Amino acid sequence: MFFKYGANSKSVNTAYFVTFVFWGVVLFINAICETYNREFISNSWVILISGLAIFFITEFITNKKTQANK
Repeated sequence: MFFKYGANSKSVNTAYFVTFVFWGVVLFINAICETYNREFISNSWVILISGLAIFFITEFITNKKTQANK
């Protein structure tokens, strides 16, 4: 992976989970909207980039929280 060796694995796992939930919810809402011929988010690129942004933001926040608790 592209993470540094010795990175906080708990923060990475939390970021994985939050990103997975985000993508799951967005794709589910998108699928429901498509059955009614409406578009929630029409561009897959936007979904991908927003999920990656959420991943890195979540990892950053959880790293700061764990460092503050030490």
